Amino acid sequence: MAVLVVGVGALGTAKLTMLSTQNNRAALEHSLATMFAEDMLERIRANPQGGYGAALGDAPSAFVDCLSGSCSPPQLAAFDTAVWKCSLGRWLDEGPCGEARAAGALPTRRQQAALPGGDGRVQVDAAGAVSVAVAWGASVAVLEGRR
Repeated sequence: MAVLVVGVGALGTAKLTMLSTQNNRAALEHSLATMFAEDMLERIRANPQGGYGAALGDAPSAFVDCLSGSCSPPQLAAFDTAVWKCSLGRWLDEGPCGEARAAGALPTRRQQAALPGGDGRVQVDAAGAVSVAVAWGASVAVLEGRR
């Protein structure tokens, strides 16, 4: 009887540990998504004339290196969007992401925190309302703000 009680207790403890680990992982991913969305909102606020926009499923565009020289507002928007999309996780190994990493705009692949299958969307309307969404797995985090 004692073995049965101890066995049931051990199974319960294992289940609680597994659920705790899953919940901690989900919280970490949500925190990363929020951080990525806030990062893009700040980039848009810093460059309000840039003309930002990106859709879910769009790969990063060709990388423009704004670290080594000055860029126009649209070039800076393209730089910001490419670096942001590369940071999310879905396109870590795409060509523009490798160029951004080589230019020092992204950390090394090993050091980079990313979301599993992470992708993002940026919408800016004519009135200056900004919506940034970060999607990963079956989850989505959306932040809204103004330019």
